[in-house]
Amino acid sequence: MSKYYQASGKSSPISFILFIITLVTAIPVLALAYTYLIWYIPFIYINLFITVGFGFAVGIAISQLAIKMGKVRNSKIAIIFGFLGGLFALYFSWALWVDLVINAGESYGNSKIGITTSNVEFLQALELVLQPDMLFNLISKINKTGTWGIQGGSVSGVFLTLIWIIELLIVLVISVIVPYLKANSPFCEIDNKWFSEKELPAFNFIKNPKEMKANLENANQNSFIGLEHITNFETESHSIFTLYSSEKGASFVTIINKRAKKNDKNEIEFKDNEFVEYISISSELKNKLLN
Repeated sequence: MSKYYQASGKSSPISFILFIITLVTAIPVLALAYTYLIWYIPFIYINLFITVGFGFAVGIAISQLAIKMGKVRNSKIAIIFGFLGGLFALYFSWALWVDLVINAGESYGNSKIGITTSNVEFLQALELVLQPDMLFNLISKINKTGTWGIQGGSVSGVFLTLIWIIELLIVLVISVIVPYLKANSPFCEIDNKWFSEKELPAFNFIKNPKEMKANLENANQNSFIGLEHITNFETESHSIFTLYSSEKGASFVTIINKRAKKNDKNEIEFKDNEFVEYISISSELKNKLLN
């Protein structure tokens, strides 16, 4: 029997209904917020972070509303939900963005930076959503001329297409990863519910992670000898234990070593090393860890 948690591959039929509800409620709202942000913030580097945030927001929405509530423990279903959710989110965002282009008003700024006022007409945007041939025809026309530029030059054609492809990949990859991770987190098949998750206060840095991992795999009662809580975790290397517990007594733990180092600005930052994920521990070890 494996010492590590393995998802059962099961799911609830209601998860598909919850996924559809997520698609028609949460996803359009996120797409609207994202579209307005990238329209009114004329900085490409900031927009890159906004796109990453959009991917996470879509992934979290699917993870919480479809995967968690739908009790999905199947990786393939989680990947499909994440992929379709990310694709729909981008499609809806493109429809809203094209609608903003259609309704564009006055422009403010100079040749290097500026914004154009616009607002979404929802019935018109909905018409674009329901008519993909019209939407992609308009996108093709916009691609030839562009709607924004860098250092006074218009971004269009192949270069603009590459930017759109990068946007697509960012959103799709992140929106798939987040639900996938949730579907593979510990779920108690007996209780038919997710394990409770608790991040414990910081412990001292694990100097020999391989030894601790081997001890845990062998259910060695000395696994946590020398482990102590620390208070200066904001500036020094430390370890983070996340405990997963069920009402039936089963427990799993994930351990991350966080090594402190100073960057070029003389600021403390941490390099993470997750050397154990979802490994089963006995009730005795759990009590030692908590006490």
